[in-house]
Order: sequence, then C-alpha cells, then structure tokens
Amino acid sequence: MAKYNISTEYKKSIIEVDFWYKDGKTIRRETGWRWGSGDVIVDADNEESFLSDVESEEVNVYDYEFELDSLDDGCWDDVEYPEDMSEEEQERMSELWYDESFEGWENEGWIIGDSELWFTGPIKLEKVEE
Repeated sequence: MAKYNISTEYKKSIIEVDFWYKDGKTIRRETGWRWGSGDVIVDADNEESFLSDVESEEVNVYDYEFELDSLDDGCWDDVEYPEDMSEEEQERMSELWYDESFEGWENEGWIIGDSELWFTGPIKLEKVEE
C-alpha cells in the first residue's frame, strides 16, 4: 500500500458533487472549494490507475480510500433539479437548502446517495508512506 497527500496547485480546483434521490428523481448538487487536502491510500493494483488520474489532472478521490484533511472556503454551488420539477419547487428547495442545508432536504424525504470529490487542474502529490 502507498499513501499520498493530495492537494491542488490552484484555488477553486476542488469540486464536491452530491446526488440526492427521492421517488425515482435525482438532484445533483455541486459545491466548489477554494482549497483542500487529504490522504489517498492505494494498493499496488490501483496505484497505476491513481497516478494516471493525477497526471490527467482530474481525480475523484472517492474512487480510492481517502482520508480528508480539509476543505476550505466553499465559494460556489450549482444545483441541477429534475427536468419535471417546477421553478417554484426549485426555488423552494433552494431556499430550504440555504436555511437548513442537509437537514432541510432530508426532512423533505430526499436521501443523499452517491458523492464525488474531484481534485482538478495541476495536482500536488506527495508520497508519505509505502
């Protein structure tokens, strides 16, 4: 097993994507972070794939064993609602998020499912142990 500390060279290069589900519908919520870091632990079978992802300047660290150190200063967000959700309902859901965050959507019956955490652009990588 190898352990790497990962961070980004430029700010605003980390994107967190959460998928929320209810009644066969999906909300995709994306949050951009200025900075962040963590440790990625990869076994020998996955190390080449991980290093290839880093080299391509786009890696979903949740595809690997990942220990988050920090995510700092969420600076933007974007939400994609189901196509058949009315504008009024989208606005209501948006206000609910800003008032109550995760709990607000959960109280409406939405369940967070899949999540992704993308480190993009030039990536700083430091091998910390083998």
